[in-house]
Amino acid sequence: MAKLASLKAQTRLLDRRAADQIRTHILDGILPAGQRLLETKLSADLEVSRGTVRSALAQLANEGLVKQVAFTRWEVSGASVSDAWEIYTLRGALEGLGARLAAGNIDEAAGKALRAIAEDLGKAVRRGRYQEAIGFDFDLHTAIVEMARHQRLADQHRYILQQVRFHMVQSGFLPEDYDALMAEHTRLIETVLAGDADNAEKLARSHNDAEVKLLAKRLKEGDGATPAASPKRVRARA
Repeated sequence: MAKLASLKAQTRLLDRRAADQIRTHILDGILPAGQRLLETKLSADLEVSRGTVRSALAQLANEGLVKQVAFTRWEVSGASVSDAWEIYTLRGALEGLGARLAAGNIDEAAGKALRAIAEDLGKAVRRGRYQEAIGFDFDLHTAIVEMARHQRLADQHRYILQQVRFHMVQSGFLPEDYDALMAEHTRLIETVLAGDADNAEKLARSHNDAEVKLLAKRLKEGDGATPAASPKRVRARA
């Protein structure tokens, strides 16, 4: 008798698909910070069981995009100054390690891949397609981390980049000086390709220094509000 397909596997796939859709709405700003997430409504919208929705929300909670409040309700995570400071400092640490390790693993193919992403980023900037540019920017940092050949690092970096994107959407932390942004990325790429591990780590770690300094200052002042609604207040980087 032929073996039947596992229903458990199909349920698991539904969990992931539900999480993907909810995640997209959060990262695109359709579901804002603090928005309550009703299992019944999500279940009806996605046409899946509440158990599937609950599993999807638990996955997103592990990614830091949603949280469960008092074990009774779910809501989109906040975008406070302390949250942002943690996100940006952790990102710097992860990308610094990634750049250091990547500098020891560079080959001709890796060099071509990084330069191709940088070229796409430059084209998007020149055409004024800034949302597209942010996507290529994330692709570039992801590619460098993947070149480190450190799977656990890559997994954690993927999660933190999702939270960076969420914070940028919720707070308005957008790049102000795209020429400076391109120059920074060019220096980082060339340093990694040169195999200069020390300077590659230093450049990757300092990539978000302006944001970290601003957020640290606000934390000392006791300001827990969502930071910088205007990109003119600080030059944020992707």
